[in-house]
Amino acid sequence: MRLARSRRAWVPSLPPFNPGTSTERMAMLHSHPLRIAVLFVGTLLLASPAYAGGGGWLIKPLGLMLGGAMLITLVLSKIQQTSILSFIAMGVVMGLAIGGYEEDYLLAHFPGLDAIVSGFQQVGIALLLFIAGMEFDIGSITKRARLVLTNGIGQIVLALLLLFLVAQALLQGESFSTLFYFALCLTLSSTIIIRTALDTRGGGDSLQGQIVMGITVLQDLVAIILLAQLLGLKETGGVIVPGAALLILAKLVGLALVLWGLSKYILDPVVKYLTKSPELLFVSALGWCMGVASVCAAIGISPEAGAFLAGVSVGILPYKLDIEDKVEPLKSFGMVLFFLTLGYGLTKVDGQVYQDDIILAGFFVALVVIGKPILSIILGWLTKLKGRPSFMIGGYLNQCSEISLIIALIAREAGVFNDRMFALVVLTVIGSFIVSSFGHLYINELYAMLRGMLRFVDNHSAPYQVESFDFEFKDHVVVLSYNELSGEIADFYAQRGEKVLLMDLDPEVTEFFKNKESSNIIPLYADMEDPDVWEQFAFDKAKLVISCLDEGQEAEIGISQFLKQRSPDVPFLAATSSHEEALELYEMGVRYVIQTDYLASKKFREVFGEEIDKSGSEAFKEKGEEHWKATREIKEGLGEIFKFV
Repeated sequence: MRLARSRRAWVPSLPPFNPGTSTERMAMLHSHPLRIAVLFVGTLLLASPAYAGGGGWLIKPLGLMLGGAMLITLVLSKIQQTSILSFIAMGVVMGLAIGGYEEDYLLAHFPGLDAIVSGFQQVGIALLLFIAGMEFDIGSITKRARLVLTNGIGQIVLALLLLFLVAQALLQGESFSTLFYFALCLTLSSTIIIRTALDTRGGGDSLQGQIVMGITVLQDLVAIILLAQLLGLKETGGVIVPGAALLILAKLVGLALVLWGLSKYILDPVVKYLTKSPELLFVSALGWCMGVASVCAAIGISPEAGAFLAGVSVGILPYKLDIEDKVEPLKSFGMVLFFLTLGYGLTKVDGQVYQDDIILAGFFVALVVIGKPILSIILGWLTKLKGRPSFMIGGYLNQCSEISLIIALIAREAGVFNDRMFALVVLTVIGSFIVSSFGHLYINELYAMLRGMLRFVDNHSAPYQVESFDFEFKDHVVVLSYNELSGEIADFYAQRGEKVLLMDLDPEVTEFFKNKESSNIIPLYADMEDPDVWEQFAFDKAKLVISCLDEGQEAEIGISQFLKQRSPDVPFLAATSSHEEALELYEMGVRYVIQTDYLASKKFREVFGEEIDKSGSEAFKEKGEEHWKATREIKEGLGEIFKFV
């Protein structure tokens, strides 16, 4: 984790049983496998009286699925794979085990199993989409509106077109709607996997991180609109009827407006009261989700779209963070239900279907994993991004989505997909999950290998040049990446008459400083992780080099080694919020690590010392007013780029 600036760290959806970041939970899984195994065995022993007494036929399969999924999760965590796969795998195992019984035995011991599994699946889908709606953040689009819309719409349109044409060539005889929804399933990217990767690498606040999250929000919006259209296709036998499609879209818009009004005038005061009781809020959120979904089903609107919009109506409330904390178990519960039952449902498809198309699925996995980064690089070239953010955007988006599985399932129920198309989507999605998760571990190494091939993207964007005639690359201060910390550092040296070279990969930041008159801060739009940049702009002749990169520890190590070889007397400083990274950076030769949490804790002792003897009415009041005024001044001074700090 690099410099943390968000109000609330994103909490991955699985596993839900331990608070903390995904990195901490992963460390827990790695460091305490024996304790977890003992816990699992102990849980089974505690449950043994229920099994011995019969325990109810539902407890047995569900208990075995959950317990088995826990063990598989431990294995998958060792190889850095998403826990989604463990629940799908255990559902498959359970489905195969139950499928081995004779029909009479199943009727006697597991009556109505398929109907109950189907019910669980519908609940899981509704909960997943409800939480997805709560997390729907339109600000992710507006924050980088131009780059998100051009890269996002371009990615969706180009990927849809490419995948549709390839599917049309390889899957002859399928209808237009079938091929379109197949291409859609492969176009969407996984919000869960992307957020986990960004959270682990600390890149959520970087330019590429903000663009990627904006694109996933855009994809979610497109997915929900097209998901709702499946209900109309079910009624028309898979034939696209423009009038029916427009009617469904109008209903969605009307529903969104009604829910917005309810959220503003009714939900707001109600939820404010409910936040006082976590139990009431949890039950009420569940009731709101299911209530809106059931009303939508009754009036001819997709209940899945209704659940999503119900989540959006809650997510726009001012208590969003408090609500998310209290209803987080709903997301985990929904994921468990959906992916377990999905795995179980996969066994209902003839195994020969999977065998026949396994090679074709592998081809589509390669097309998704390799094709999406290529499209992102092309779009980066068109929008004049540098090679690194263009590659990183594609590298994070190069998988299918969990929503793809929901669409495939509903398309199968609507008659748009047959068993073969359903199986092909599932195999492709799972394969892309596996390959993409491994790729995220080595994304920086992959970029380093391909950097030379991406020169054409760098050359097409703004050239590496400083637009200042009197700037001499000697005894200058180099600051890497703009954020609140680096802004303070750059301003500190600039006010003392020092020449400050501020490098950033964000064109909006560099443009802001270019337009700033009478400033010693000279901006440079450049890839700070490129060794050619270090040499071209004379890092070895600088007075000081300071890195505030969000996700650049590898680059910081490289810069440290570069300076050690070329000019060991040049001080190199790097910033991080992690104690572990601070030690690693010191070991690699960084002169001083700006460890933000350490410095903040030391500074706050001074603040406490100044305020401890004041009365309750005066304590921290002056400090708060000073901070508020200072923050307002920063906002007024930075203007539009304040939202990036």
